[in-house]
Amino acid sequence: MMISNIEDSEPVLNLRELFYEKEVNITPIDKEVVDISQKTKYDNFKLLTDIQNVLQKCKHLTPKDKLLYCQSQRYFMKQYLREINKPK
Repeated sequence: MMISNIEDSEPVLNLRELFYEKEVNITPIDKEVVDISQKTKYDNFKLLTDIQNVLQKCKHLTPKDKLLYCQSQRYFMKQYLREINKPK
């Protein structure tokens, strides 16, 4: 357990920051959000192209398998379009 000395000026200096506004730089956070958004777009597009390649090249797929791939492709297409059409 820490015991603080009331006469010590250090606690007062630490509390001072609580009562005065400090300017916060949020540009790095904004940049990270944009980077994540770009990565999400890219990942969704990559999945779309991968699924399309499977549908085109794999001849051994049953109609049920193709339907499942098409459903997942539709889902990722919606995600991709949401990211593209997001207001900036």
